[in-house]
Amino acid sequence: MIKIHFKHLANREKWSFSQFWKHEPLINWNMLKKSILLLILAAFMTLIGIIWDSLVLLNPITWQWVNLPLVRSKLWTNVIMLMVFLSLIVPCYRYKDHAWAHTIIPILSVQLFTALLCHTSYLIGSFSPATMVVYVSVVAVGLVLFNRKMIYCALIPATIALLFCSILSMFGVLQYAPLFNPEILSQAEMHPFWVGSMLFFLLPILIACLFLFEIILTQWRSRELAIQHLSRLDPLTDVLNRRSIGAYLEKLHQQPNSLYSIVLLDLDHFKNINDHFGHSMGDQVLIQVAQCLTKHLRDQDMIGRFGGEEFILLLPHTTTTQAQNIAERCRLAIAHLRFMTEDEQTFSVSASFGISSSLNANEPHLIISQADQALYAVKAAGRNQVQIFEDFTSS
Repeated sequence: MIKIHFKHLANREKWSFSQFWKHEPLINWNMLKKSILLLILAAFMTLIGIIWDSLVLLNPITWQWVNLPLVRSKLWTNVIMLMVFLSLIVPCYRYKDHAWAHTIIPILSVQLFTALLCHTSYLIGSFSPATMVVYVSVVAVGLVLFNRKMIYCALIPATIALLFCSILSMFGVLQYAPLFNPEILSQAEMHPFWVGSMLFFLLPILIACLFLFEIILTQWRSRELAIQHLSRLDPLTDVLNRRSIGAYLEKLHQQPNSLYSIVLLDLDHFKNINDHFGHSMGDQVLIQVAQCLTKHLRDQDMIGRFGGEEFILLLPHTTTTQAQNIAERCRLAIAHLRFMTEDEQTFSVSASFGISSSLNANEPHLIISQADQALYAVKAAGRNQVQIFEDFTSS
């Protein structure tokens, strides 16, 4: 016996890491979740910067290439920024249910991250390879994940500031790439220290952005496949909708020497179920009947909802006699279903079946029309029966 309960469960937002990646597309995350991801990325970049600063300061061979006081200053700046980025993750969790957090924290995270990139880009050179790659990668990922207005509000001032510093560097007002020693900077194009430094600044953000792009692309493809799949199904019963049935039937009919049967079935007195027990109960009956039919069909057979309480079965390589046996099996299975309402009332349902095959007509819509005529003959004869169009016309 099937007992049906109607309960609306509240959708509670899950914050586990596995939920992030497995069950929710990255692009659909709310702003706080995206902010956490951004803050983790920023902390990772800052940590890489701290490693570079420490390696330079601990290796006297590299001192001739850099501005040591500025490297020390950069080290402390990175340490402070690392603590800021990590500390901002805490309110993302603690205040996730507060509206202000979803507005203020994302803006603050984007602004701080952009300021860090702008500061680092100025120090290593506005037109250095690392700056160019990082700039393009971050802009692309940022525009995909975050609100465009939020990104542009942070990006435009940072770009203007970098361009302004670059212009001042051209006229000698400011030093270009002040992190490095200007006296030997002209010799740095292919020097291992220069190339290694560029890779050190470039690779972390490049790898992170490529990783995010791969996640977004994979989830987007999966989402497109899911949407394509769902567009073929009836949203209530999860069987094929009428459009998909039409496409499958047309494909089946175009096969050479194709033999197939069509079964139309209609639930008897279904309107009474809606009137006495409500439409929600009627929907549950349709769902259970669709599941019952699916269990009693062959793997090659297709089932669809033809409209209202009417279903259609497409049976490839099946004669009307074989289709009658399948329909009779389904009729008995439906008749054995038992339903119980919330107030403990029990009831059952029955169905009427009409059958035709490709041997009786040369067009799919004519075969469906014949099966429909057989179905109406069953209803006129008392319902809860199976009727073949050929037997109906011969009698």
